[in-house]
Amino acid sequence: MTFIFRNMWRRKGRTFLTIFGIVVGIFALTVLGGMAARLNQQVTGMKGFISGKITVAPSGANMMNMAGKFLSTAEARQLEMIPGVKNASGLILDPLKTTEGMSISLSVPEMIVAYEVEHGQGLFKDIRVKRGRILKPGDTGKVVLGTTLANELKAGVGKTVTLKGKKFAVVGVLDTTMGVVDSWAFVPYADGLGTLLAENPYFQATNIAQSIVVIPKPGVDIEALAKTIKRDMPGIMATSPKKAEKQISQMSTIFSAIILGIAFIALFVGGLSVINTMVMSVSERTREIGLKKAIGAKMHTILGEYLAEAGMIGLIAGIVGMLMGLAAISGLNRATHSSNVVIFTVNSTVIIGPVIFAAVLGTVAGFFPALRAAKLNPVDSLKEE
Repeated sequence: MTFIFRNMWRRKGRTFLTIFGIVVGIFALTVLGGMAARLNQQVTGMKGFISGKITVAPSGANMMNMAGKFLSTAEARQLEMIPGVKNASGLILDPLKTTEGMSISLSVPEMIVAYEVEHGQGLFKDIRVKRGRILKPGDTGKVVLGTTLANELKAGVGKTVTLKGKKFAVVGVLDTTMGVVDSWAFVPYADGLGTLLAENPYFQATNIAQSIVVIPKPGVDIEALAKTIKRDMPGIMATSPKKAEKQISQMSTIFSAIILGIAFIALFVGGLSVINTMVMSVSERTREIGLKKAIGAKMHTILGEYLAEAGMIGLIAGIVGMLMGLAAISGLNRATHSSNVVIFTVNSTVIIGPVIFAAVLGTVAGFFPALRAAKLNPVDSLKEE
């Protein structure tokens, strides 16, 4: 190991520049990896909420329908008449804050989610309640908070919180899902409708719903039921869990593609740097290699020596780039903490992945220069000036 380090730093400036070139790519890879990990958490958490349910929205709207189009609770009752439907609950989603800045794209907006409690049995079947209970038919002025929102409001079961100017008694706090539900406040439909109408007095209807969550009966083919709903109720869009998962996974796919692009850039820039460094190193040590082979050094020994040197360059660059990336992630998360925005998540893949990538990059890039060194003829090498 000491021998490898000594060889690496024979040309300190060149080695430093090679490491720096890889560090830049690994830094970007780490930061984007942390962002992708956070996005994947949100996607996973959202899948837990939509699992086993069909989301109905006006035709042409997205799944959550935040574009101002509305259905009605009367349509929810019609849905309940379709064979295979257990119950259907109208939903109203009202942002707690009028402006969310970049948290719209990188974090989760805090929402009041009002639903028809008496028709919402099964809405929380895949979400555990950490403390207290979910809403019951007949509740009014009550709220169940997602864990992130509860922490921000410093609210627990039995406390009172003010949401959009209205006081609610906290009856439950949901367990962490790492998804959008963590930033939501669930209230009875009438309370949510009252808040929405107070803010938008030009709304005339009193039974509006932005979307409807349909709970199927046990044993029903949910994909077939979604097709039946779409066929029997023109003008609506029925999104099955499978289709919903595909939609919410699109952003994750985009970020994965971006990270792959960064990896290729790091591969190209860092690889060229390592190749250049190792070629120069082999050229400078031709006589040394010839002497080693003349006294009995095997081809695999020379090959291993230069591969280890190239791999060590990649490993050091990977560790430095990863640590710089983690520092940036920590600083940015602290900067956005006061706004309840978490942009990055650090997991084992974010920590280990870039380091392994850099080490492999260095080793692979150094293979052909190392092979050239191993194949040198000792007699010709000793003649080099």
